Amino acid sequence: MAGRLDLRGKVLSGKAPTKIRAILVTFVVFSLSLANGPVFAEKTARAQTTLTDGWHIKQLETDKPDVAQLTREAAAPDNAWLEARMSAQVHDVLFARGKISDPHVGKNAAESAWVGEKDWAYACKFVSPEETKGPVFLRFGGLDTLAEGYLNGKHIGSFNNMYREYVVDVAKRLAPPGKENVLLIIFSSPLRFIKEFQPPAGEGKGLPKFKYLRKCHSDFGSYLGARPSFVKVGVFRDVVLDAPGPSWIEDVWIRSELSPDHKRATLRVEVATSGVEASLDWVLAGPSDEAVASGSAKPDDGKFSFAIRVEDPELWWPRTHGAPNLYRLQVSLKTGRRLLDSRSVSVGVRDVKPVFSDPATGEKRFRFDVNGRPIFMRGADWAPIEGLSHCWGRDRAKKLLDLVEHGRMNVIRVWGEGNIPPQEFYDECDRRGIFIWQDFMFGYGMHPTDDPKFLENCRLEVEGMIRRLRNHPCILLWVGGNENHMGVDFAGGKLKGGDPLFETIMPQAVSKLDGTRLFHPSSPYGGRVPNWPLEGDWHDYTTLTFSPEASVPCYASEVGRASAPSLTSMRRFMSEEELWPKGYDAAIRTPGRPAWPPMWQYRSVDGSWDKVGAVERYCDPASAEDLIRVLGTAHGEYLRERVERERRGVPDGAPAGNRRCWGNMVWRLNDSWPILYWSVVDYYLEPKIPYYFLRRAYAPVLVSFERTPDKIGVWVTNDSPAPAKGSLKVRRLRFNGTVRGEMQRDVEVKPGESKRCLDLTDCGPISLREEFLEAGFGAENVTCLLTGERYLHLPRARLTARKVDDRIELATDVFARQVLLEMEGRTGAVFEDNFFDLSPGQKRIIAIVDGAGGNEVSIRALNAEPVRVPLSR
Repeated sequence: MAGRLDLRGKVLSGKAPTKIRAILVTFVVFSLSLANGPVFAEKTARAQTTLTDGWHIKQLETDKPDVAQLTREAAAPDNAWLEARMSAQVHDVLFARGKISDPHVGKNAAESAWVGEKDWAYACKFVSPEETKGPVFLRFGGLDTLAEGYLNGKHIGSFNNMYREYVVDVAKRLAPPGKENVLLIIFSSPLRFIKEFQPPAGEGKGLPKFKYLRKCHSDFGSYLGARPSFVKVGVFRDVVLDAPGPSWIEDVWIRSELSPDHKRATLRVEVATSGVEASLDWVLAGPSDEAVASGSAKPDDGKFSFAIRVEDPELWWPRTHGAPNLYRLQVSLKTGRRLLDSRSVSVGVRDVKPVFSDPATGEKRFRFDVNGRPIFMRGADWAPIEGLSHCWGRDRAKKLLDLVEHGRMNVIRVWGEGNIPPQEFYDECDRRGIFIWQDFMFGYGMHPTDDPKFLENCRLEVEGMIRRLRNHPCILLWVGGNENHMGVDFAGGKLKGGDPLFETIMPQAVSKLDGTRLFHPSSPYGGRVPNWPLEGDWHDYTTLTFSPEASVPCYASEVGRASAPSLTSMRRFMSEEELWPKGYDAAIRTPGRPAWPPMWQYRSVDGSWDKVGAVERYCDPASAEDLIRVLGTAHGEYLRERVERERRGVPDGAPAGNRRCWGNMVWRLNDSWPILYWSVVDYYLEPKIPYYFLRRAYAPVLVSFERTPDKIGVWVTNDSPAPAKGSLKVRRLRFNGTVRGEMQRDVEVKPGESKRCLDLTDCGPISLREEFLEAGFGAENVTCLLTGERYLHLPRARLTARKVDDRIELATDVFARQVLLEMEGRTGAVFEDNFFDLSPGQKRIIAIVDGAGGNEVSIRALNAEPVRVPLSR
């Protein structure tokens, strides 16, 4: 990890992070936290070096390697060792060196599945620091997963959990100051572990053996896109040499308490230190970087505790409701005038209260009130950003967060079957005002319960994770994992009473280490069965099962359908023949038959055709491009319909008023591999068709049509922080632009309120195939088609387009169905809006958010010929 960022994004230090706690016992491995890395205002006594260069890796031919021989080899590596720069996992190095084909393309991932079957040696040469008194630590930020560490031929630790960060005191194993050391890390095959492991007697029958490993669950299957699986091995986070000096900071923990009237805040601070006794000074800076308060503290058994009172605090808000204001606390550990260590921690003053029942009716709710306001959470589930490696991709992550913001989202769920992002991800979410629904890393179904060593490993993992992340205001709640209770229920059983993980270890850790946030046992969880829509949170399995009362759940934490990436994206991982075999016919003439080519199925998930949207509404596709549009539009219209109903808050036709649903998160935001599935952004970071439908459905002030067998109504839902007031205008039009009816009403909707504002009965009978409805309120203008696209009698439209500054101005003479803007031949372009219907005579100006390097925009519609607009003259 590079330097931490201050509130303006300026790098303050390039030093590596520090730990949360350590027990200074020679050669014993402890838990480490990289949270709140040091930011030094001046040079400190602490010396840290990230071991980035001087690494080599080698495949081992035996599971009983000669450590002495490997250490000698690593001191002067020959061609059998591959040079590498950390952090890098084995697949990263092999791909960079041309030893394996690109696993993202075709069936190549299967050709490198052997990597997880082998043992691997990592070796690094580094020079001992200048003579120091006290400990010298090696800090391992991420080792995946079964590893033994050796320094200069001597064993320094065993590591068996990719979610823990380890620290070893190596002072007595180092070469003399200025001399060279050899660090050796030997990774054992996780697949051999699974093959040879024998579960303890008494464990649950049929429990997958990989669950005895604390390693990313999605490495052991094809769910994210690589077949048969993609088992990763190696170093995926920084390795840091840390000479902390005579005294150093272990951890800074800050809890903010906000008065009911929000006029005062108290920051309660605990600073844990180790080494000789020292003094502590602190300074609190406000969101504008001005000093707010300062002081000093005295130690009590290695801890400093103090409180800071802040008058009229500037609150941290999710981005949809205000500014994510951040304070910054700088603590400095000193002896006399000598600065020993320093730490800078961002602080967000906010109050989050979960609400589980409606005060007026007593009905179940799963709502979060932030700073006294009920907030509708709208967002997506975050999968690992790269399938090839668990190493962090900063540029990919930044673009995904940009798309979260552009998509009008305010929450991300970090999925429990993936990996834990590094600190910079949470720093960014703090700064951007994006809440994090944080799963612990426990996946579908039950886990081992009878192995004390396994449970202790899990306890250290969970506690370390909480310590690392608890200062971040973006953390909304802690969740036990993904589909744990639901998975057992789907298999016809129940989690054991007194389950130690979800009923003891996790809640006790949250209570002890972060009593300010909710612990939710799993996602989903609540009600008569774990996945019950009217209590807790709910996952959308409505493509496979009829789920009673699920049209408006209390909180939808996974919602979606399957669809394909864009044509330009698919051409990057499929050949033309794979994309659309010669003579291929996509018509469905056999019930249940997937209507896509064989390679589409291979590059998807087993059973994924059962999870597509209502493709029967559209014309039969005759090309790959047609099928991509049908799948994407069906996906998008499903999301729009569901989100609109959930935000209205009541089932169709029910009385307006008390909103039942207070959150919608789509499964999922992103892809780890090029794949056809439930994401709204593809692997190449191009928004898919459903992304734009979702963005429109996430409008702060939403106008939506509600249709029952007897009525059509128009709603206004206000999930902005200010009242929405204005004239709601609804028109009934023919596709050629003839107005057949019009209604208008002045409307005022309070923040957090949803109203049925117009009943369109007086518009009379409406032609399903030749007419549409249009509603406008403020800046929002939406259309409504009354039957499936394949049944519409659409006239040919003539689009006009021109460049206006860095935007595209569009118009049409008649109704244009699904206007598409694209940078031809380019992947990754982002527009302000896309895949939208355009009314006759309506002008729209669309900003180009990211042109992906293109110099010409192509604009077309289902019933219109394309037009092209050059971007440069």
